[in-house]
Amino acid sequence: MGARSFSSWVGGVVRRWPHVVALLFAIVFVVAASIGMAYFAPEKLRDAALKVKNDANLVAQLLPATLPAPSKIDSAYWLPQNWSARQRYWFHHTSQGTATIPVPYRWFLALERPELSVRYTSLTDNEYLRRLGFIPSPSSTDFDTSSPAYGYQQDAEGVSSTWTASTPDNANGLPVGFAILKGGVDPTTGDFYEDQIGLTCAACHTGHLEYKNVSIRYDGGPAMVNLGEVERVIGLSIGYTLMLPWRFERFADRLESIEGRSVDRGKLRRDLELALQKIKKQKAANDSLLTRQGVTNLDEGFGRLDALNRIGNQVFYTNFLDPATGELPDPLLKGNFARNDAPVSFPPIWDTPYFLWAQYDASVLNELVRNSGEALGVSAKINMRAPAPGRPLFESSIHLSDIARFEELLRGTDPFSSAASDRKFNGLVAPRWKDAQDRFPGDPAWAIDEKLVEKGRDLYRSHCFECHRGPVNDPAFDAKWPDDSFWKPENPDRSAKGEKNWVEIGGRHYFNVAQLPVNVIGTDRQQSTVLTTRRVHLPASLGLNPVDDLNKAWGCGLPADPAPNPLFVLALMDVVGKTIDQWNLANNSSENTKQQMWGPRRNCQNPRAYIGARARRNGKDEDVLALEPQYRARPLDGAWATAPYLHNGSVPTLKDMLLPQGRRPNSFCVGSRKFDPVGVGLVAKVRANDACAAGLTDFNVSLLGNSNRGHSFEGKETDITKLPPGVIGPELTDAERRALLEYLKTL
Repeated sequence: MGARSFSSWVGGVVRRWPHVVALLFAIVFVVAASIGMAYFAPEKLRDAALKVKNDANLVAQLLPATLPAPSKIDSAYWLPQNWSARQRYWFHHTSQGTATIPVPYRWFLALERPELSVRYTSLTDNEYLRRLGFIPSPSSTDFDTSSPAYGYQQDAEGVSSTWTASTPDNANGLPVGFAILKGGVDPTTGDFYEDQIGLTCAACHTGHLEYKNVSIRYDGGPAMVNLGEVERVIGLSIGYTLMLPWRFERFADRLESIEGRSVDRGKLRRDLELALQKIKKQKAANDSLLTRQGVTNLDEGFGRLDALNRIGNQVFYTNFLDPATGELPDPLLKGNFARNDAPVSFPPIWDTPYFLWAQYDASVLNELVRNSGEALGVSAKINMRAPAPGRPLFESSIHLSDIARFEELLRGTDPFSSAASDRKFNGLVAPRWKDAQDRFPGDPAWAIDEKLVEKGRDLYRSHCFECHRGPVNDPAFDAKWPDDSFWKPENPDRSAKGEKNWVEIGGRHYFNVAQLPVNVIGTDRQQSTVLTTRRVHLPASLGLNPVDDLNKAWGCGLPADPAPNPLFVLALMDVVGKTIDQWNLANNSSENTKQQMWGPRRNCQNPRAYIGARARRNGKDEDVLALEPQYRARPLDGAWATAPYLHNGSVPTLKDMLLPQGRRPNSFCVGSRKFDPVGVGLVAKVRANDACAAGLTDFNVSLLGNSNRGHSFEGKETDITKLPPGVIGPELTDAERRALLEYLKTL
């Protein structure tokens, strides 16, 4: 560079010096801000990175998702539902034999939240887990003395006292739905595993709502948890512990405090690295399978889970993976992995033990199969790879006797077991509006207009009775229409169709829930297709032939299935049945014990799901197995406490449910439990295009599996036989909607 050029360059720099300084300052500021955000607000940095393509998305995957801000709660209250406080607590924390959280219990207690905090921030902190949707619960060591702070009240008169529950181990005060699986021998490997954390059915089937800083809690209702984010949080927490030296030291110190002894830190680091490697490898393999299929998972978000597909993936894919290498014994098993594309709201489970057919698609008859299948789906340990001495096929960690006790506690005694005419459920009963209303005396939003209730009762009989039948507990309805009472074993309209209201099986009575083909009710069909179209490959080593096995064991009368792979639903029923049989064999159960746990119902598929199909087999035409999607309707007791509505949670309030389908919200926010007692459900956006508060799920009804169509009142046609698919009655006036809504609150 010549003197003149150098001089010119220097002069240019001098002239531009303010801009250079500004640029350098900006770079330093951006770097400092990024470090600060990563340190103090990693959730916000992740949201920003997700808006940028390429490398920034990798950054986003290494940061936690934004969680809703913790709401302010001044007091909590469990609604009376015919359970004692001790029975509730037993239901909340008794293990069903699952290891849902993929780390040892002691690790879970010592891990930190995936935040780059200066001080120790426990992963098990109540406020943090509450932001994931879980309900705080007291420690088992001081359950009696501290329970009122968690909403437990003195047991009301009339509470069922047929069984006094023991106090399950929850010494560290983990939230409702968390339970300790005590260490034992892994039925797949024969290795010893230490205490684990599993989820109980209470994790997904315990509801709560918040109004004016009061938390109203009730058992059996739909939870608002985000289980998908729980899975990410565990992996991120382990990753942060390994990446940040000071954090690893805090983790080790915490473990030493928990165990009361020193730990080998070198081994501990290796164990952490192995656990993270396993989590990353399985996630990478799952993502690769979806990429090959050209699909992605649908975001389940808060309050929903694609339970059926998740159970299918766990039972027919993950359970076959080699625990040491993560490899499959048969490449055909890769085809068993399916994306999560049919998320549904967690259904309320009061009354469910008395439904003839359970699940949204009326697919399960036997209650032990229903509950044991759920336990396998949330990671009960089971040997489905190869038999070994002392470890036969289908040996599992499930606690079948406790699973049977769960159902017994829900069920109570048969309401038809006495000659009394005032029949009622006496297990877990639905929460009542009045009991919640009592917590807010004088609040007009909770007031009930009895004149509107009377009008609403007539509207219910005209527009809802056909499918939901008579209300469970409304003496005024039964007095006005005695033949239509929920408790009448037969009523005229069902008898005309050759049906009964209640059926008796083996001395027990079951309510015959109404069932409708999906194309008639018109609601989102994605969940129904899981059981009618998904098929799985079964290794010959299992020795399973679902159609033959179920027909032989239970006389199900299933027609032949010429397809090379069985339907997922039948394969699952077969595996669960074998698992139950193996548990009974291992525990030397008496015939009486087996009969009590199985109950009187068979392990068979719903015959109403069959459609006439013919195929050429062995040189002749034969009937073959085919299924038609069905959804079942349930009684509406407690419906006020089960928002959002429809099976996929696509309608935010009961008020919106009564609108024509085209006028329902196309977008709403999920994750907050703030309750709207006027619309009866989730608090709506102020404007339709408003963004949701940080951390909430923005529910978009245009996405796959999220349709809010069907079950609609619209048009002028009053003859229900002439209504188009998806329409169940004529459009209601505003006054009629108000009256019907008022009545539904009282059920």
